[in-house]
Amino acid sequence: MKKNNKKGFTLAELLIVVAIIAVLVAIAIPIFNSQLEKSRDSVSISNLRTAYAEAAAEFLTWDGGTYDQAPGSKVASIDPISNGFQITVEDVDIKSQNATPSWSNLANDLPFTAPADPGAPIDDGVATFDYNSNTGEWACTSIA
Repeated sequence: MKKNNKKGFTLAELLIVVAIIAVLVAIAIPIFNSQLEKSRDSVSISNLRTAYAEAAAEFLTWDGGTYDQAPGSKVASIDPISNGFQITVEDVDIKSQNATPSWSNLANDLPFTAPADPGAPIDDGVATFDYNSNTGEWACTSIA
């Protein structure tokens, strides 16, 4: 007598497993993409915070005369405007690739008003900060 010992998976079982994996991947990709963009926004906000800190530090140590860029400083200029001063900071990288509201809601607790998310990466950009002498408030008015 011949022993009939068949081991393995049937084609139907394999197709069901492949279909389940495909559904899981289809669900995971949008979640992964949104988390990836949130990570890019986080890096962009961190870079804006660094630019703001440098602008504020240079502004606080500025003597009020003609601004000369110090070696190693990213602050390019400090110029008077009608209600305060405008400070430009160079070499600001923005990593965001999709415009998200309020930088994925990461810009809500910044010490300055953030501009709209440009929705495109910017390498070695220039951030412009305005300091309002009347209110003492800071705002990042543009990133280019």
